[in-house]
Amino acid sequence: MSKLIYREPNGNWGVKGVSWAEIPDGLYGALYKLKDYEETGLNPAHVKELAGCCRLIDWTYQDVEHNVWQCGHCGALHRFEADGPEENGFSFCPYCGMNIDWGEEEDDDEPA
Repeated sequence: MSKLIYREPNGNWGVKGVSWAEIPDGLYGALYKLKDYEETGLNPAHVKELAGCCRLIDWTYQDVEHNVWQCGHCGALHRFEADGPEENGFSFCPYCGMNIDWGEEEDDDEPA
């Protein structure tokens, strides 16, 4: 996929094959975002992959007696000696790597 934005050595940039005079005023912001996106070097598939990795997932209590919690993304079960994943410093699921969402303090950790 070829880039639509060019950058000159002095830092000026523009749209290939189009002069700034031809571009409507309200389009500058969108073109600036396109410039920033193209400068990342990522393609749309990479962006979708990254967006999925940043999604927050829930861990839920599955077995109170044995202190077992489950990842809401991969379904992996994890047993803690004491407390839960948040108190043990888990920010990511150690099995799938997804970010754990601790959200607002709620009393819904107990299984239904």
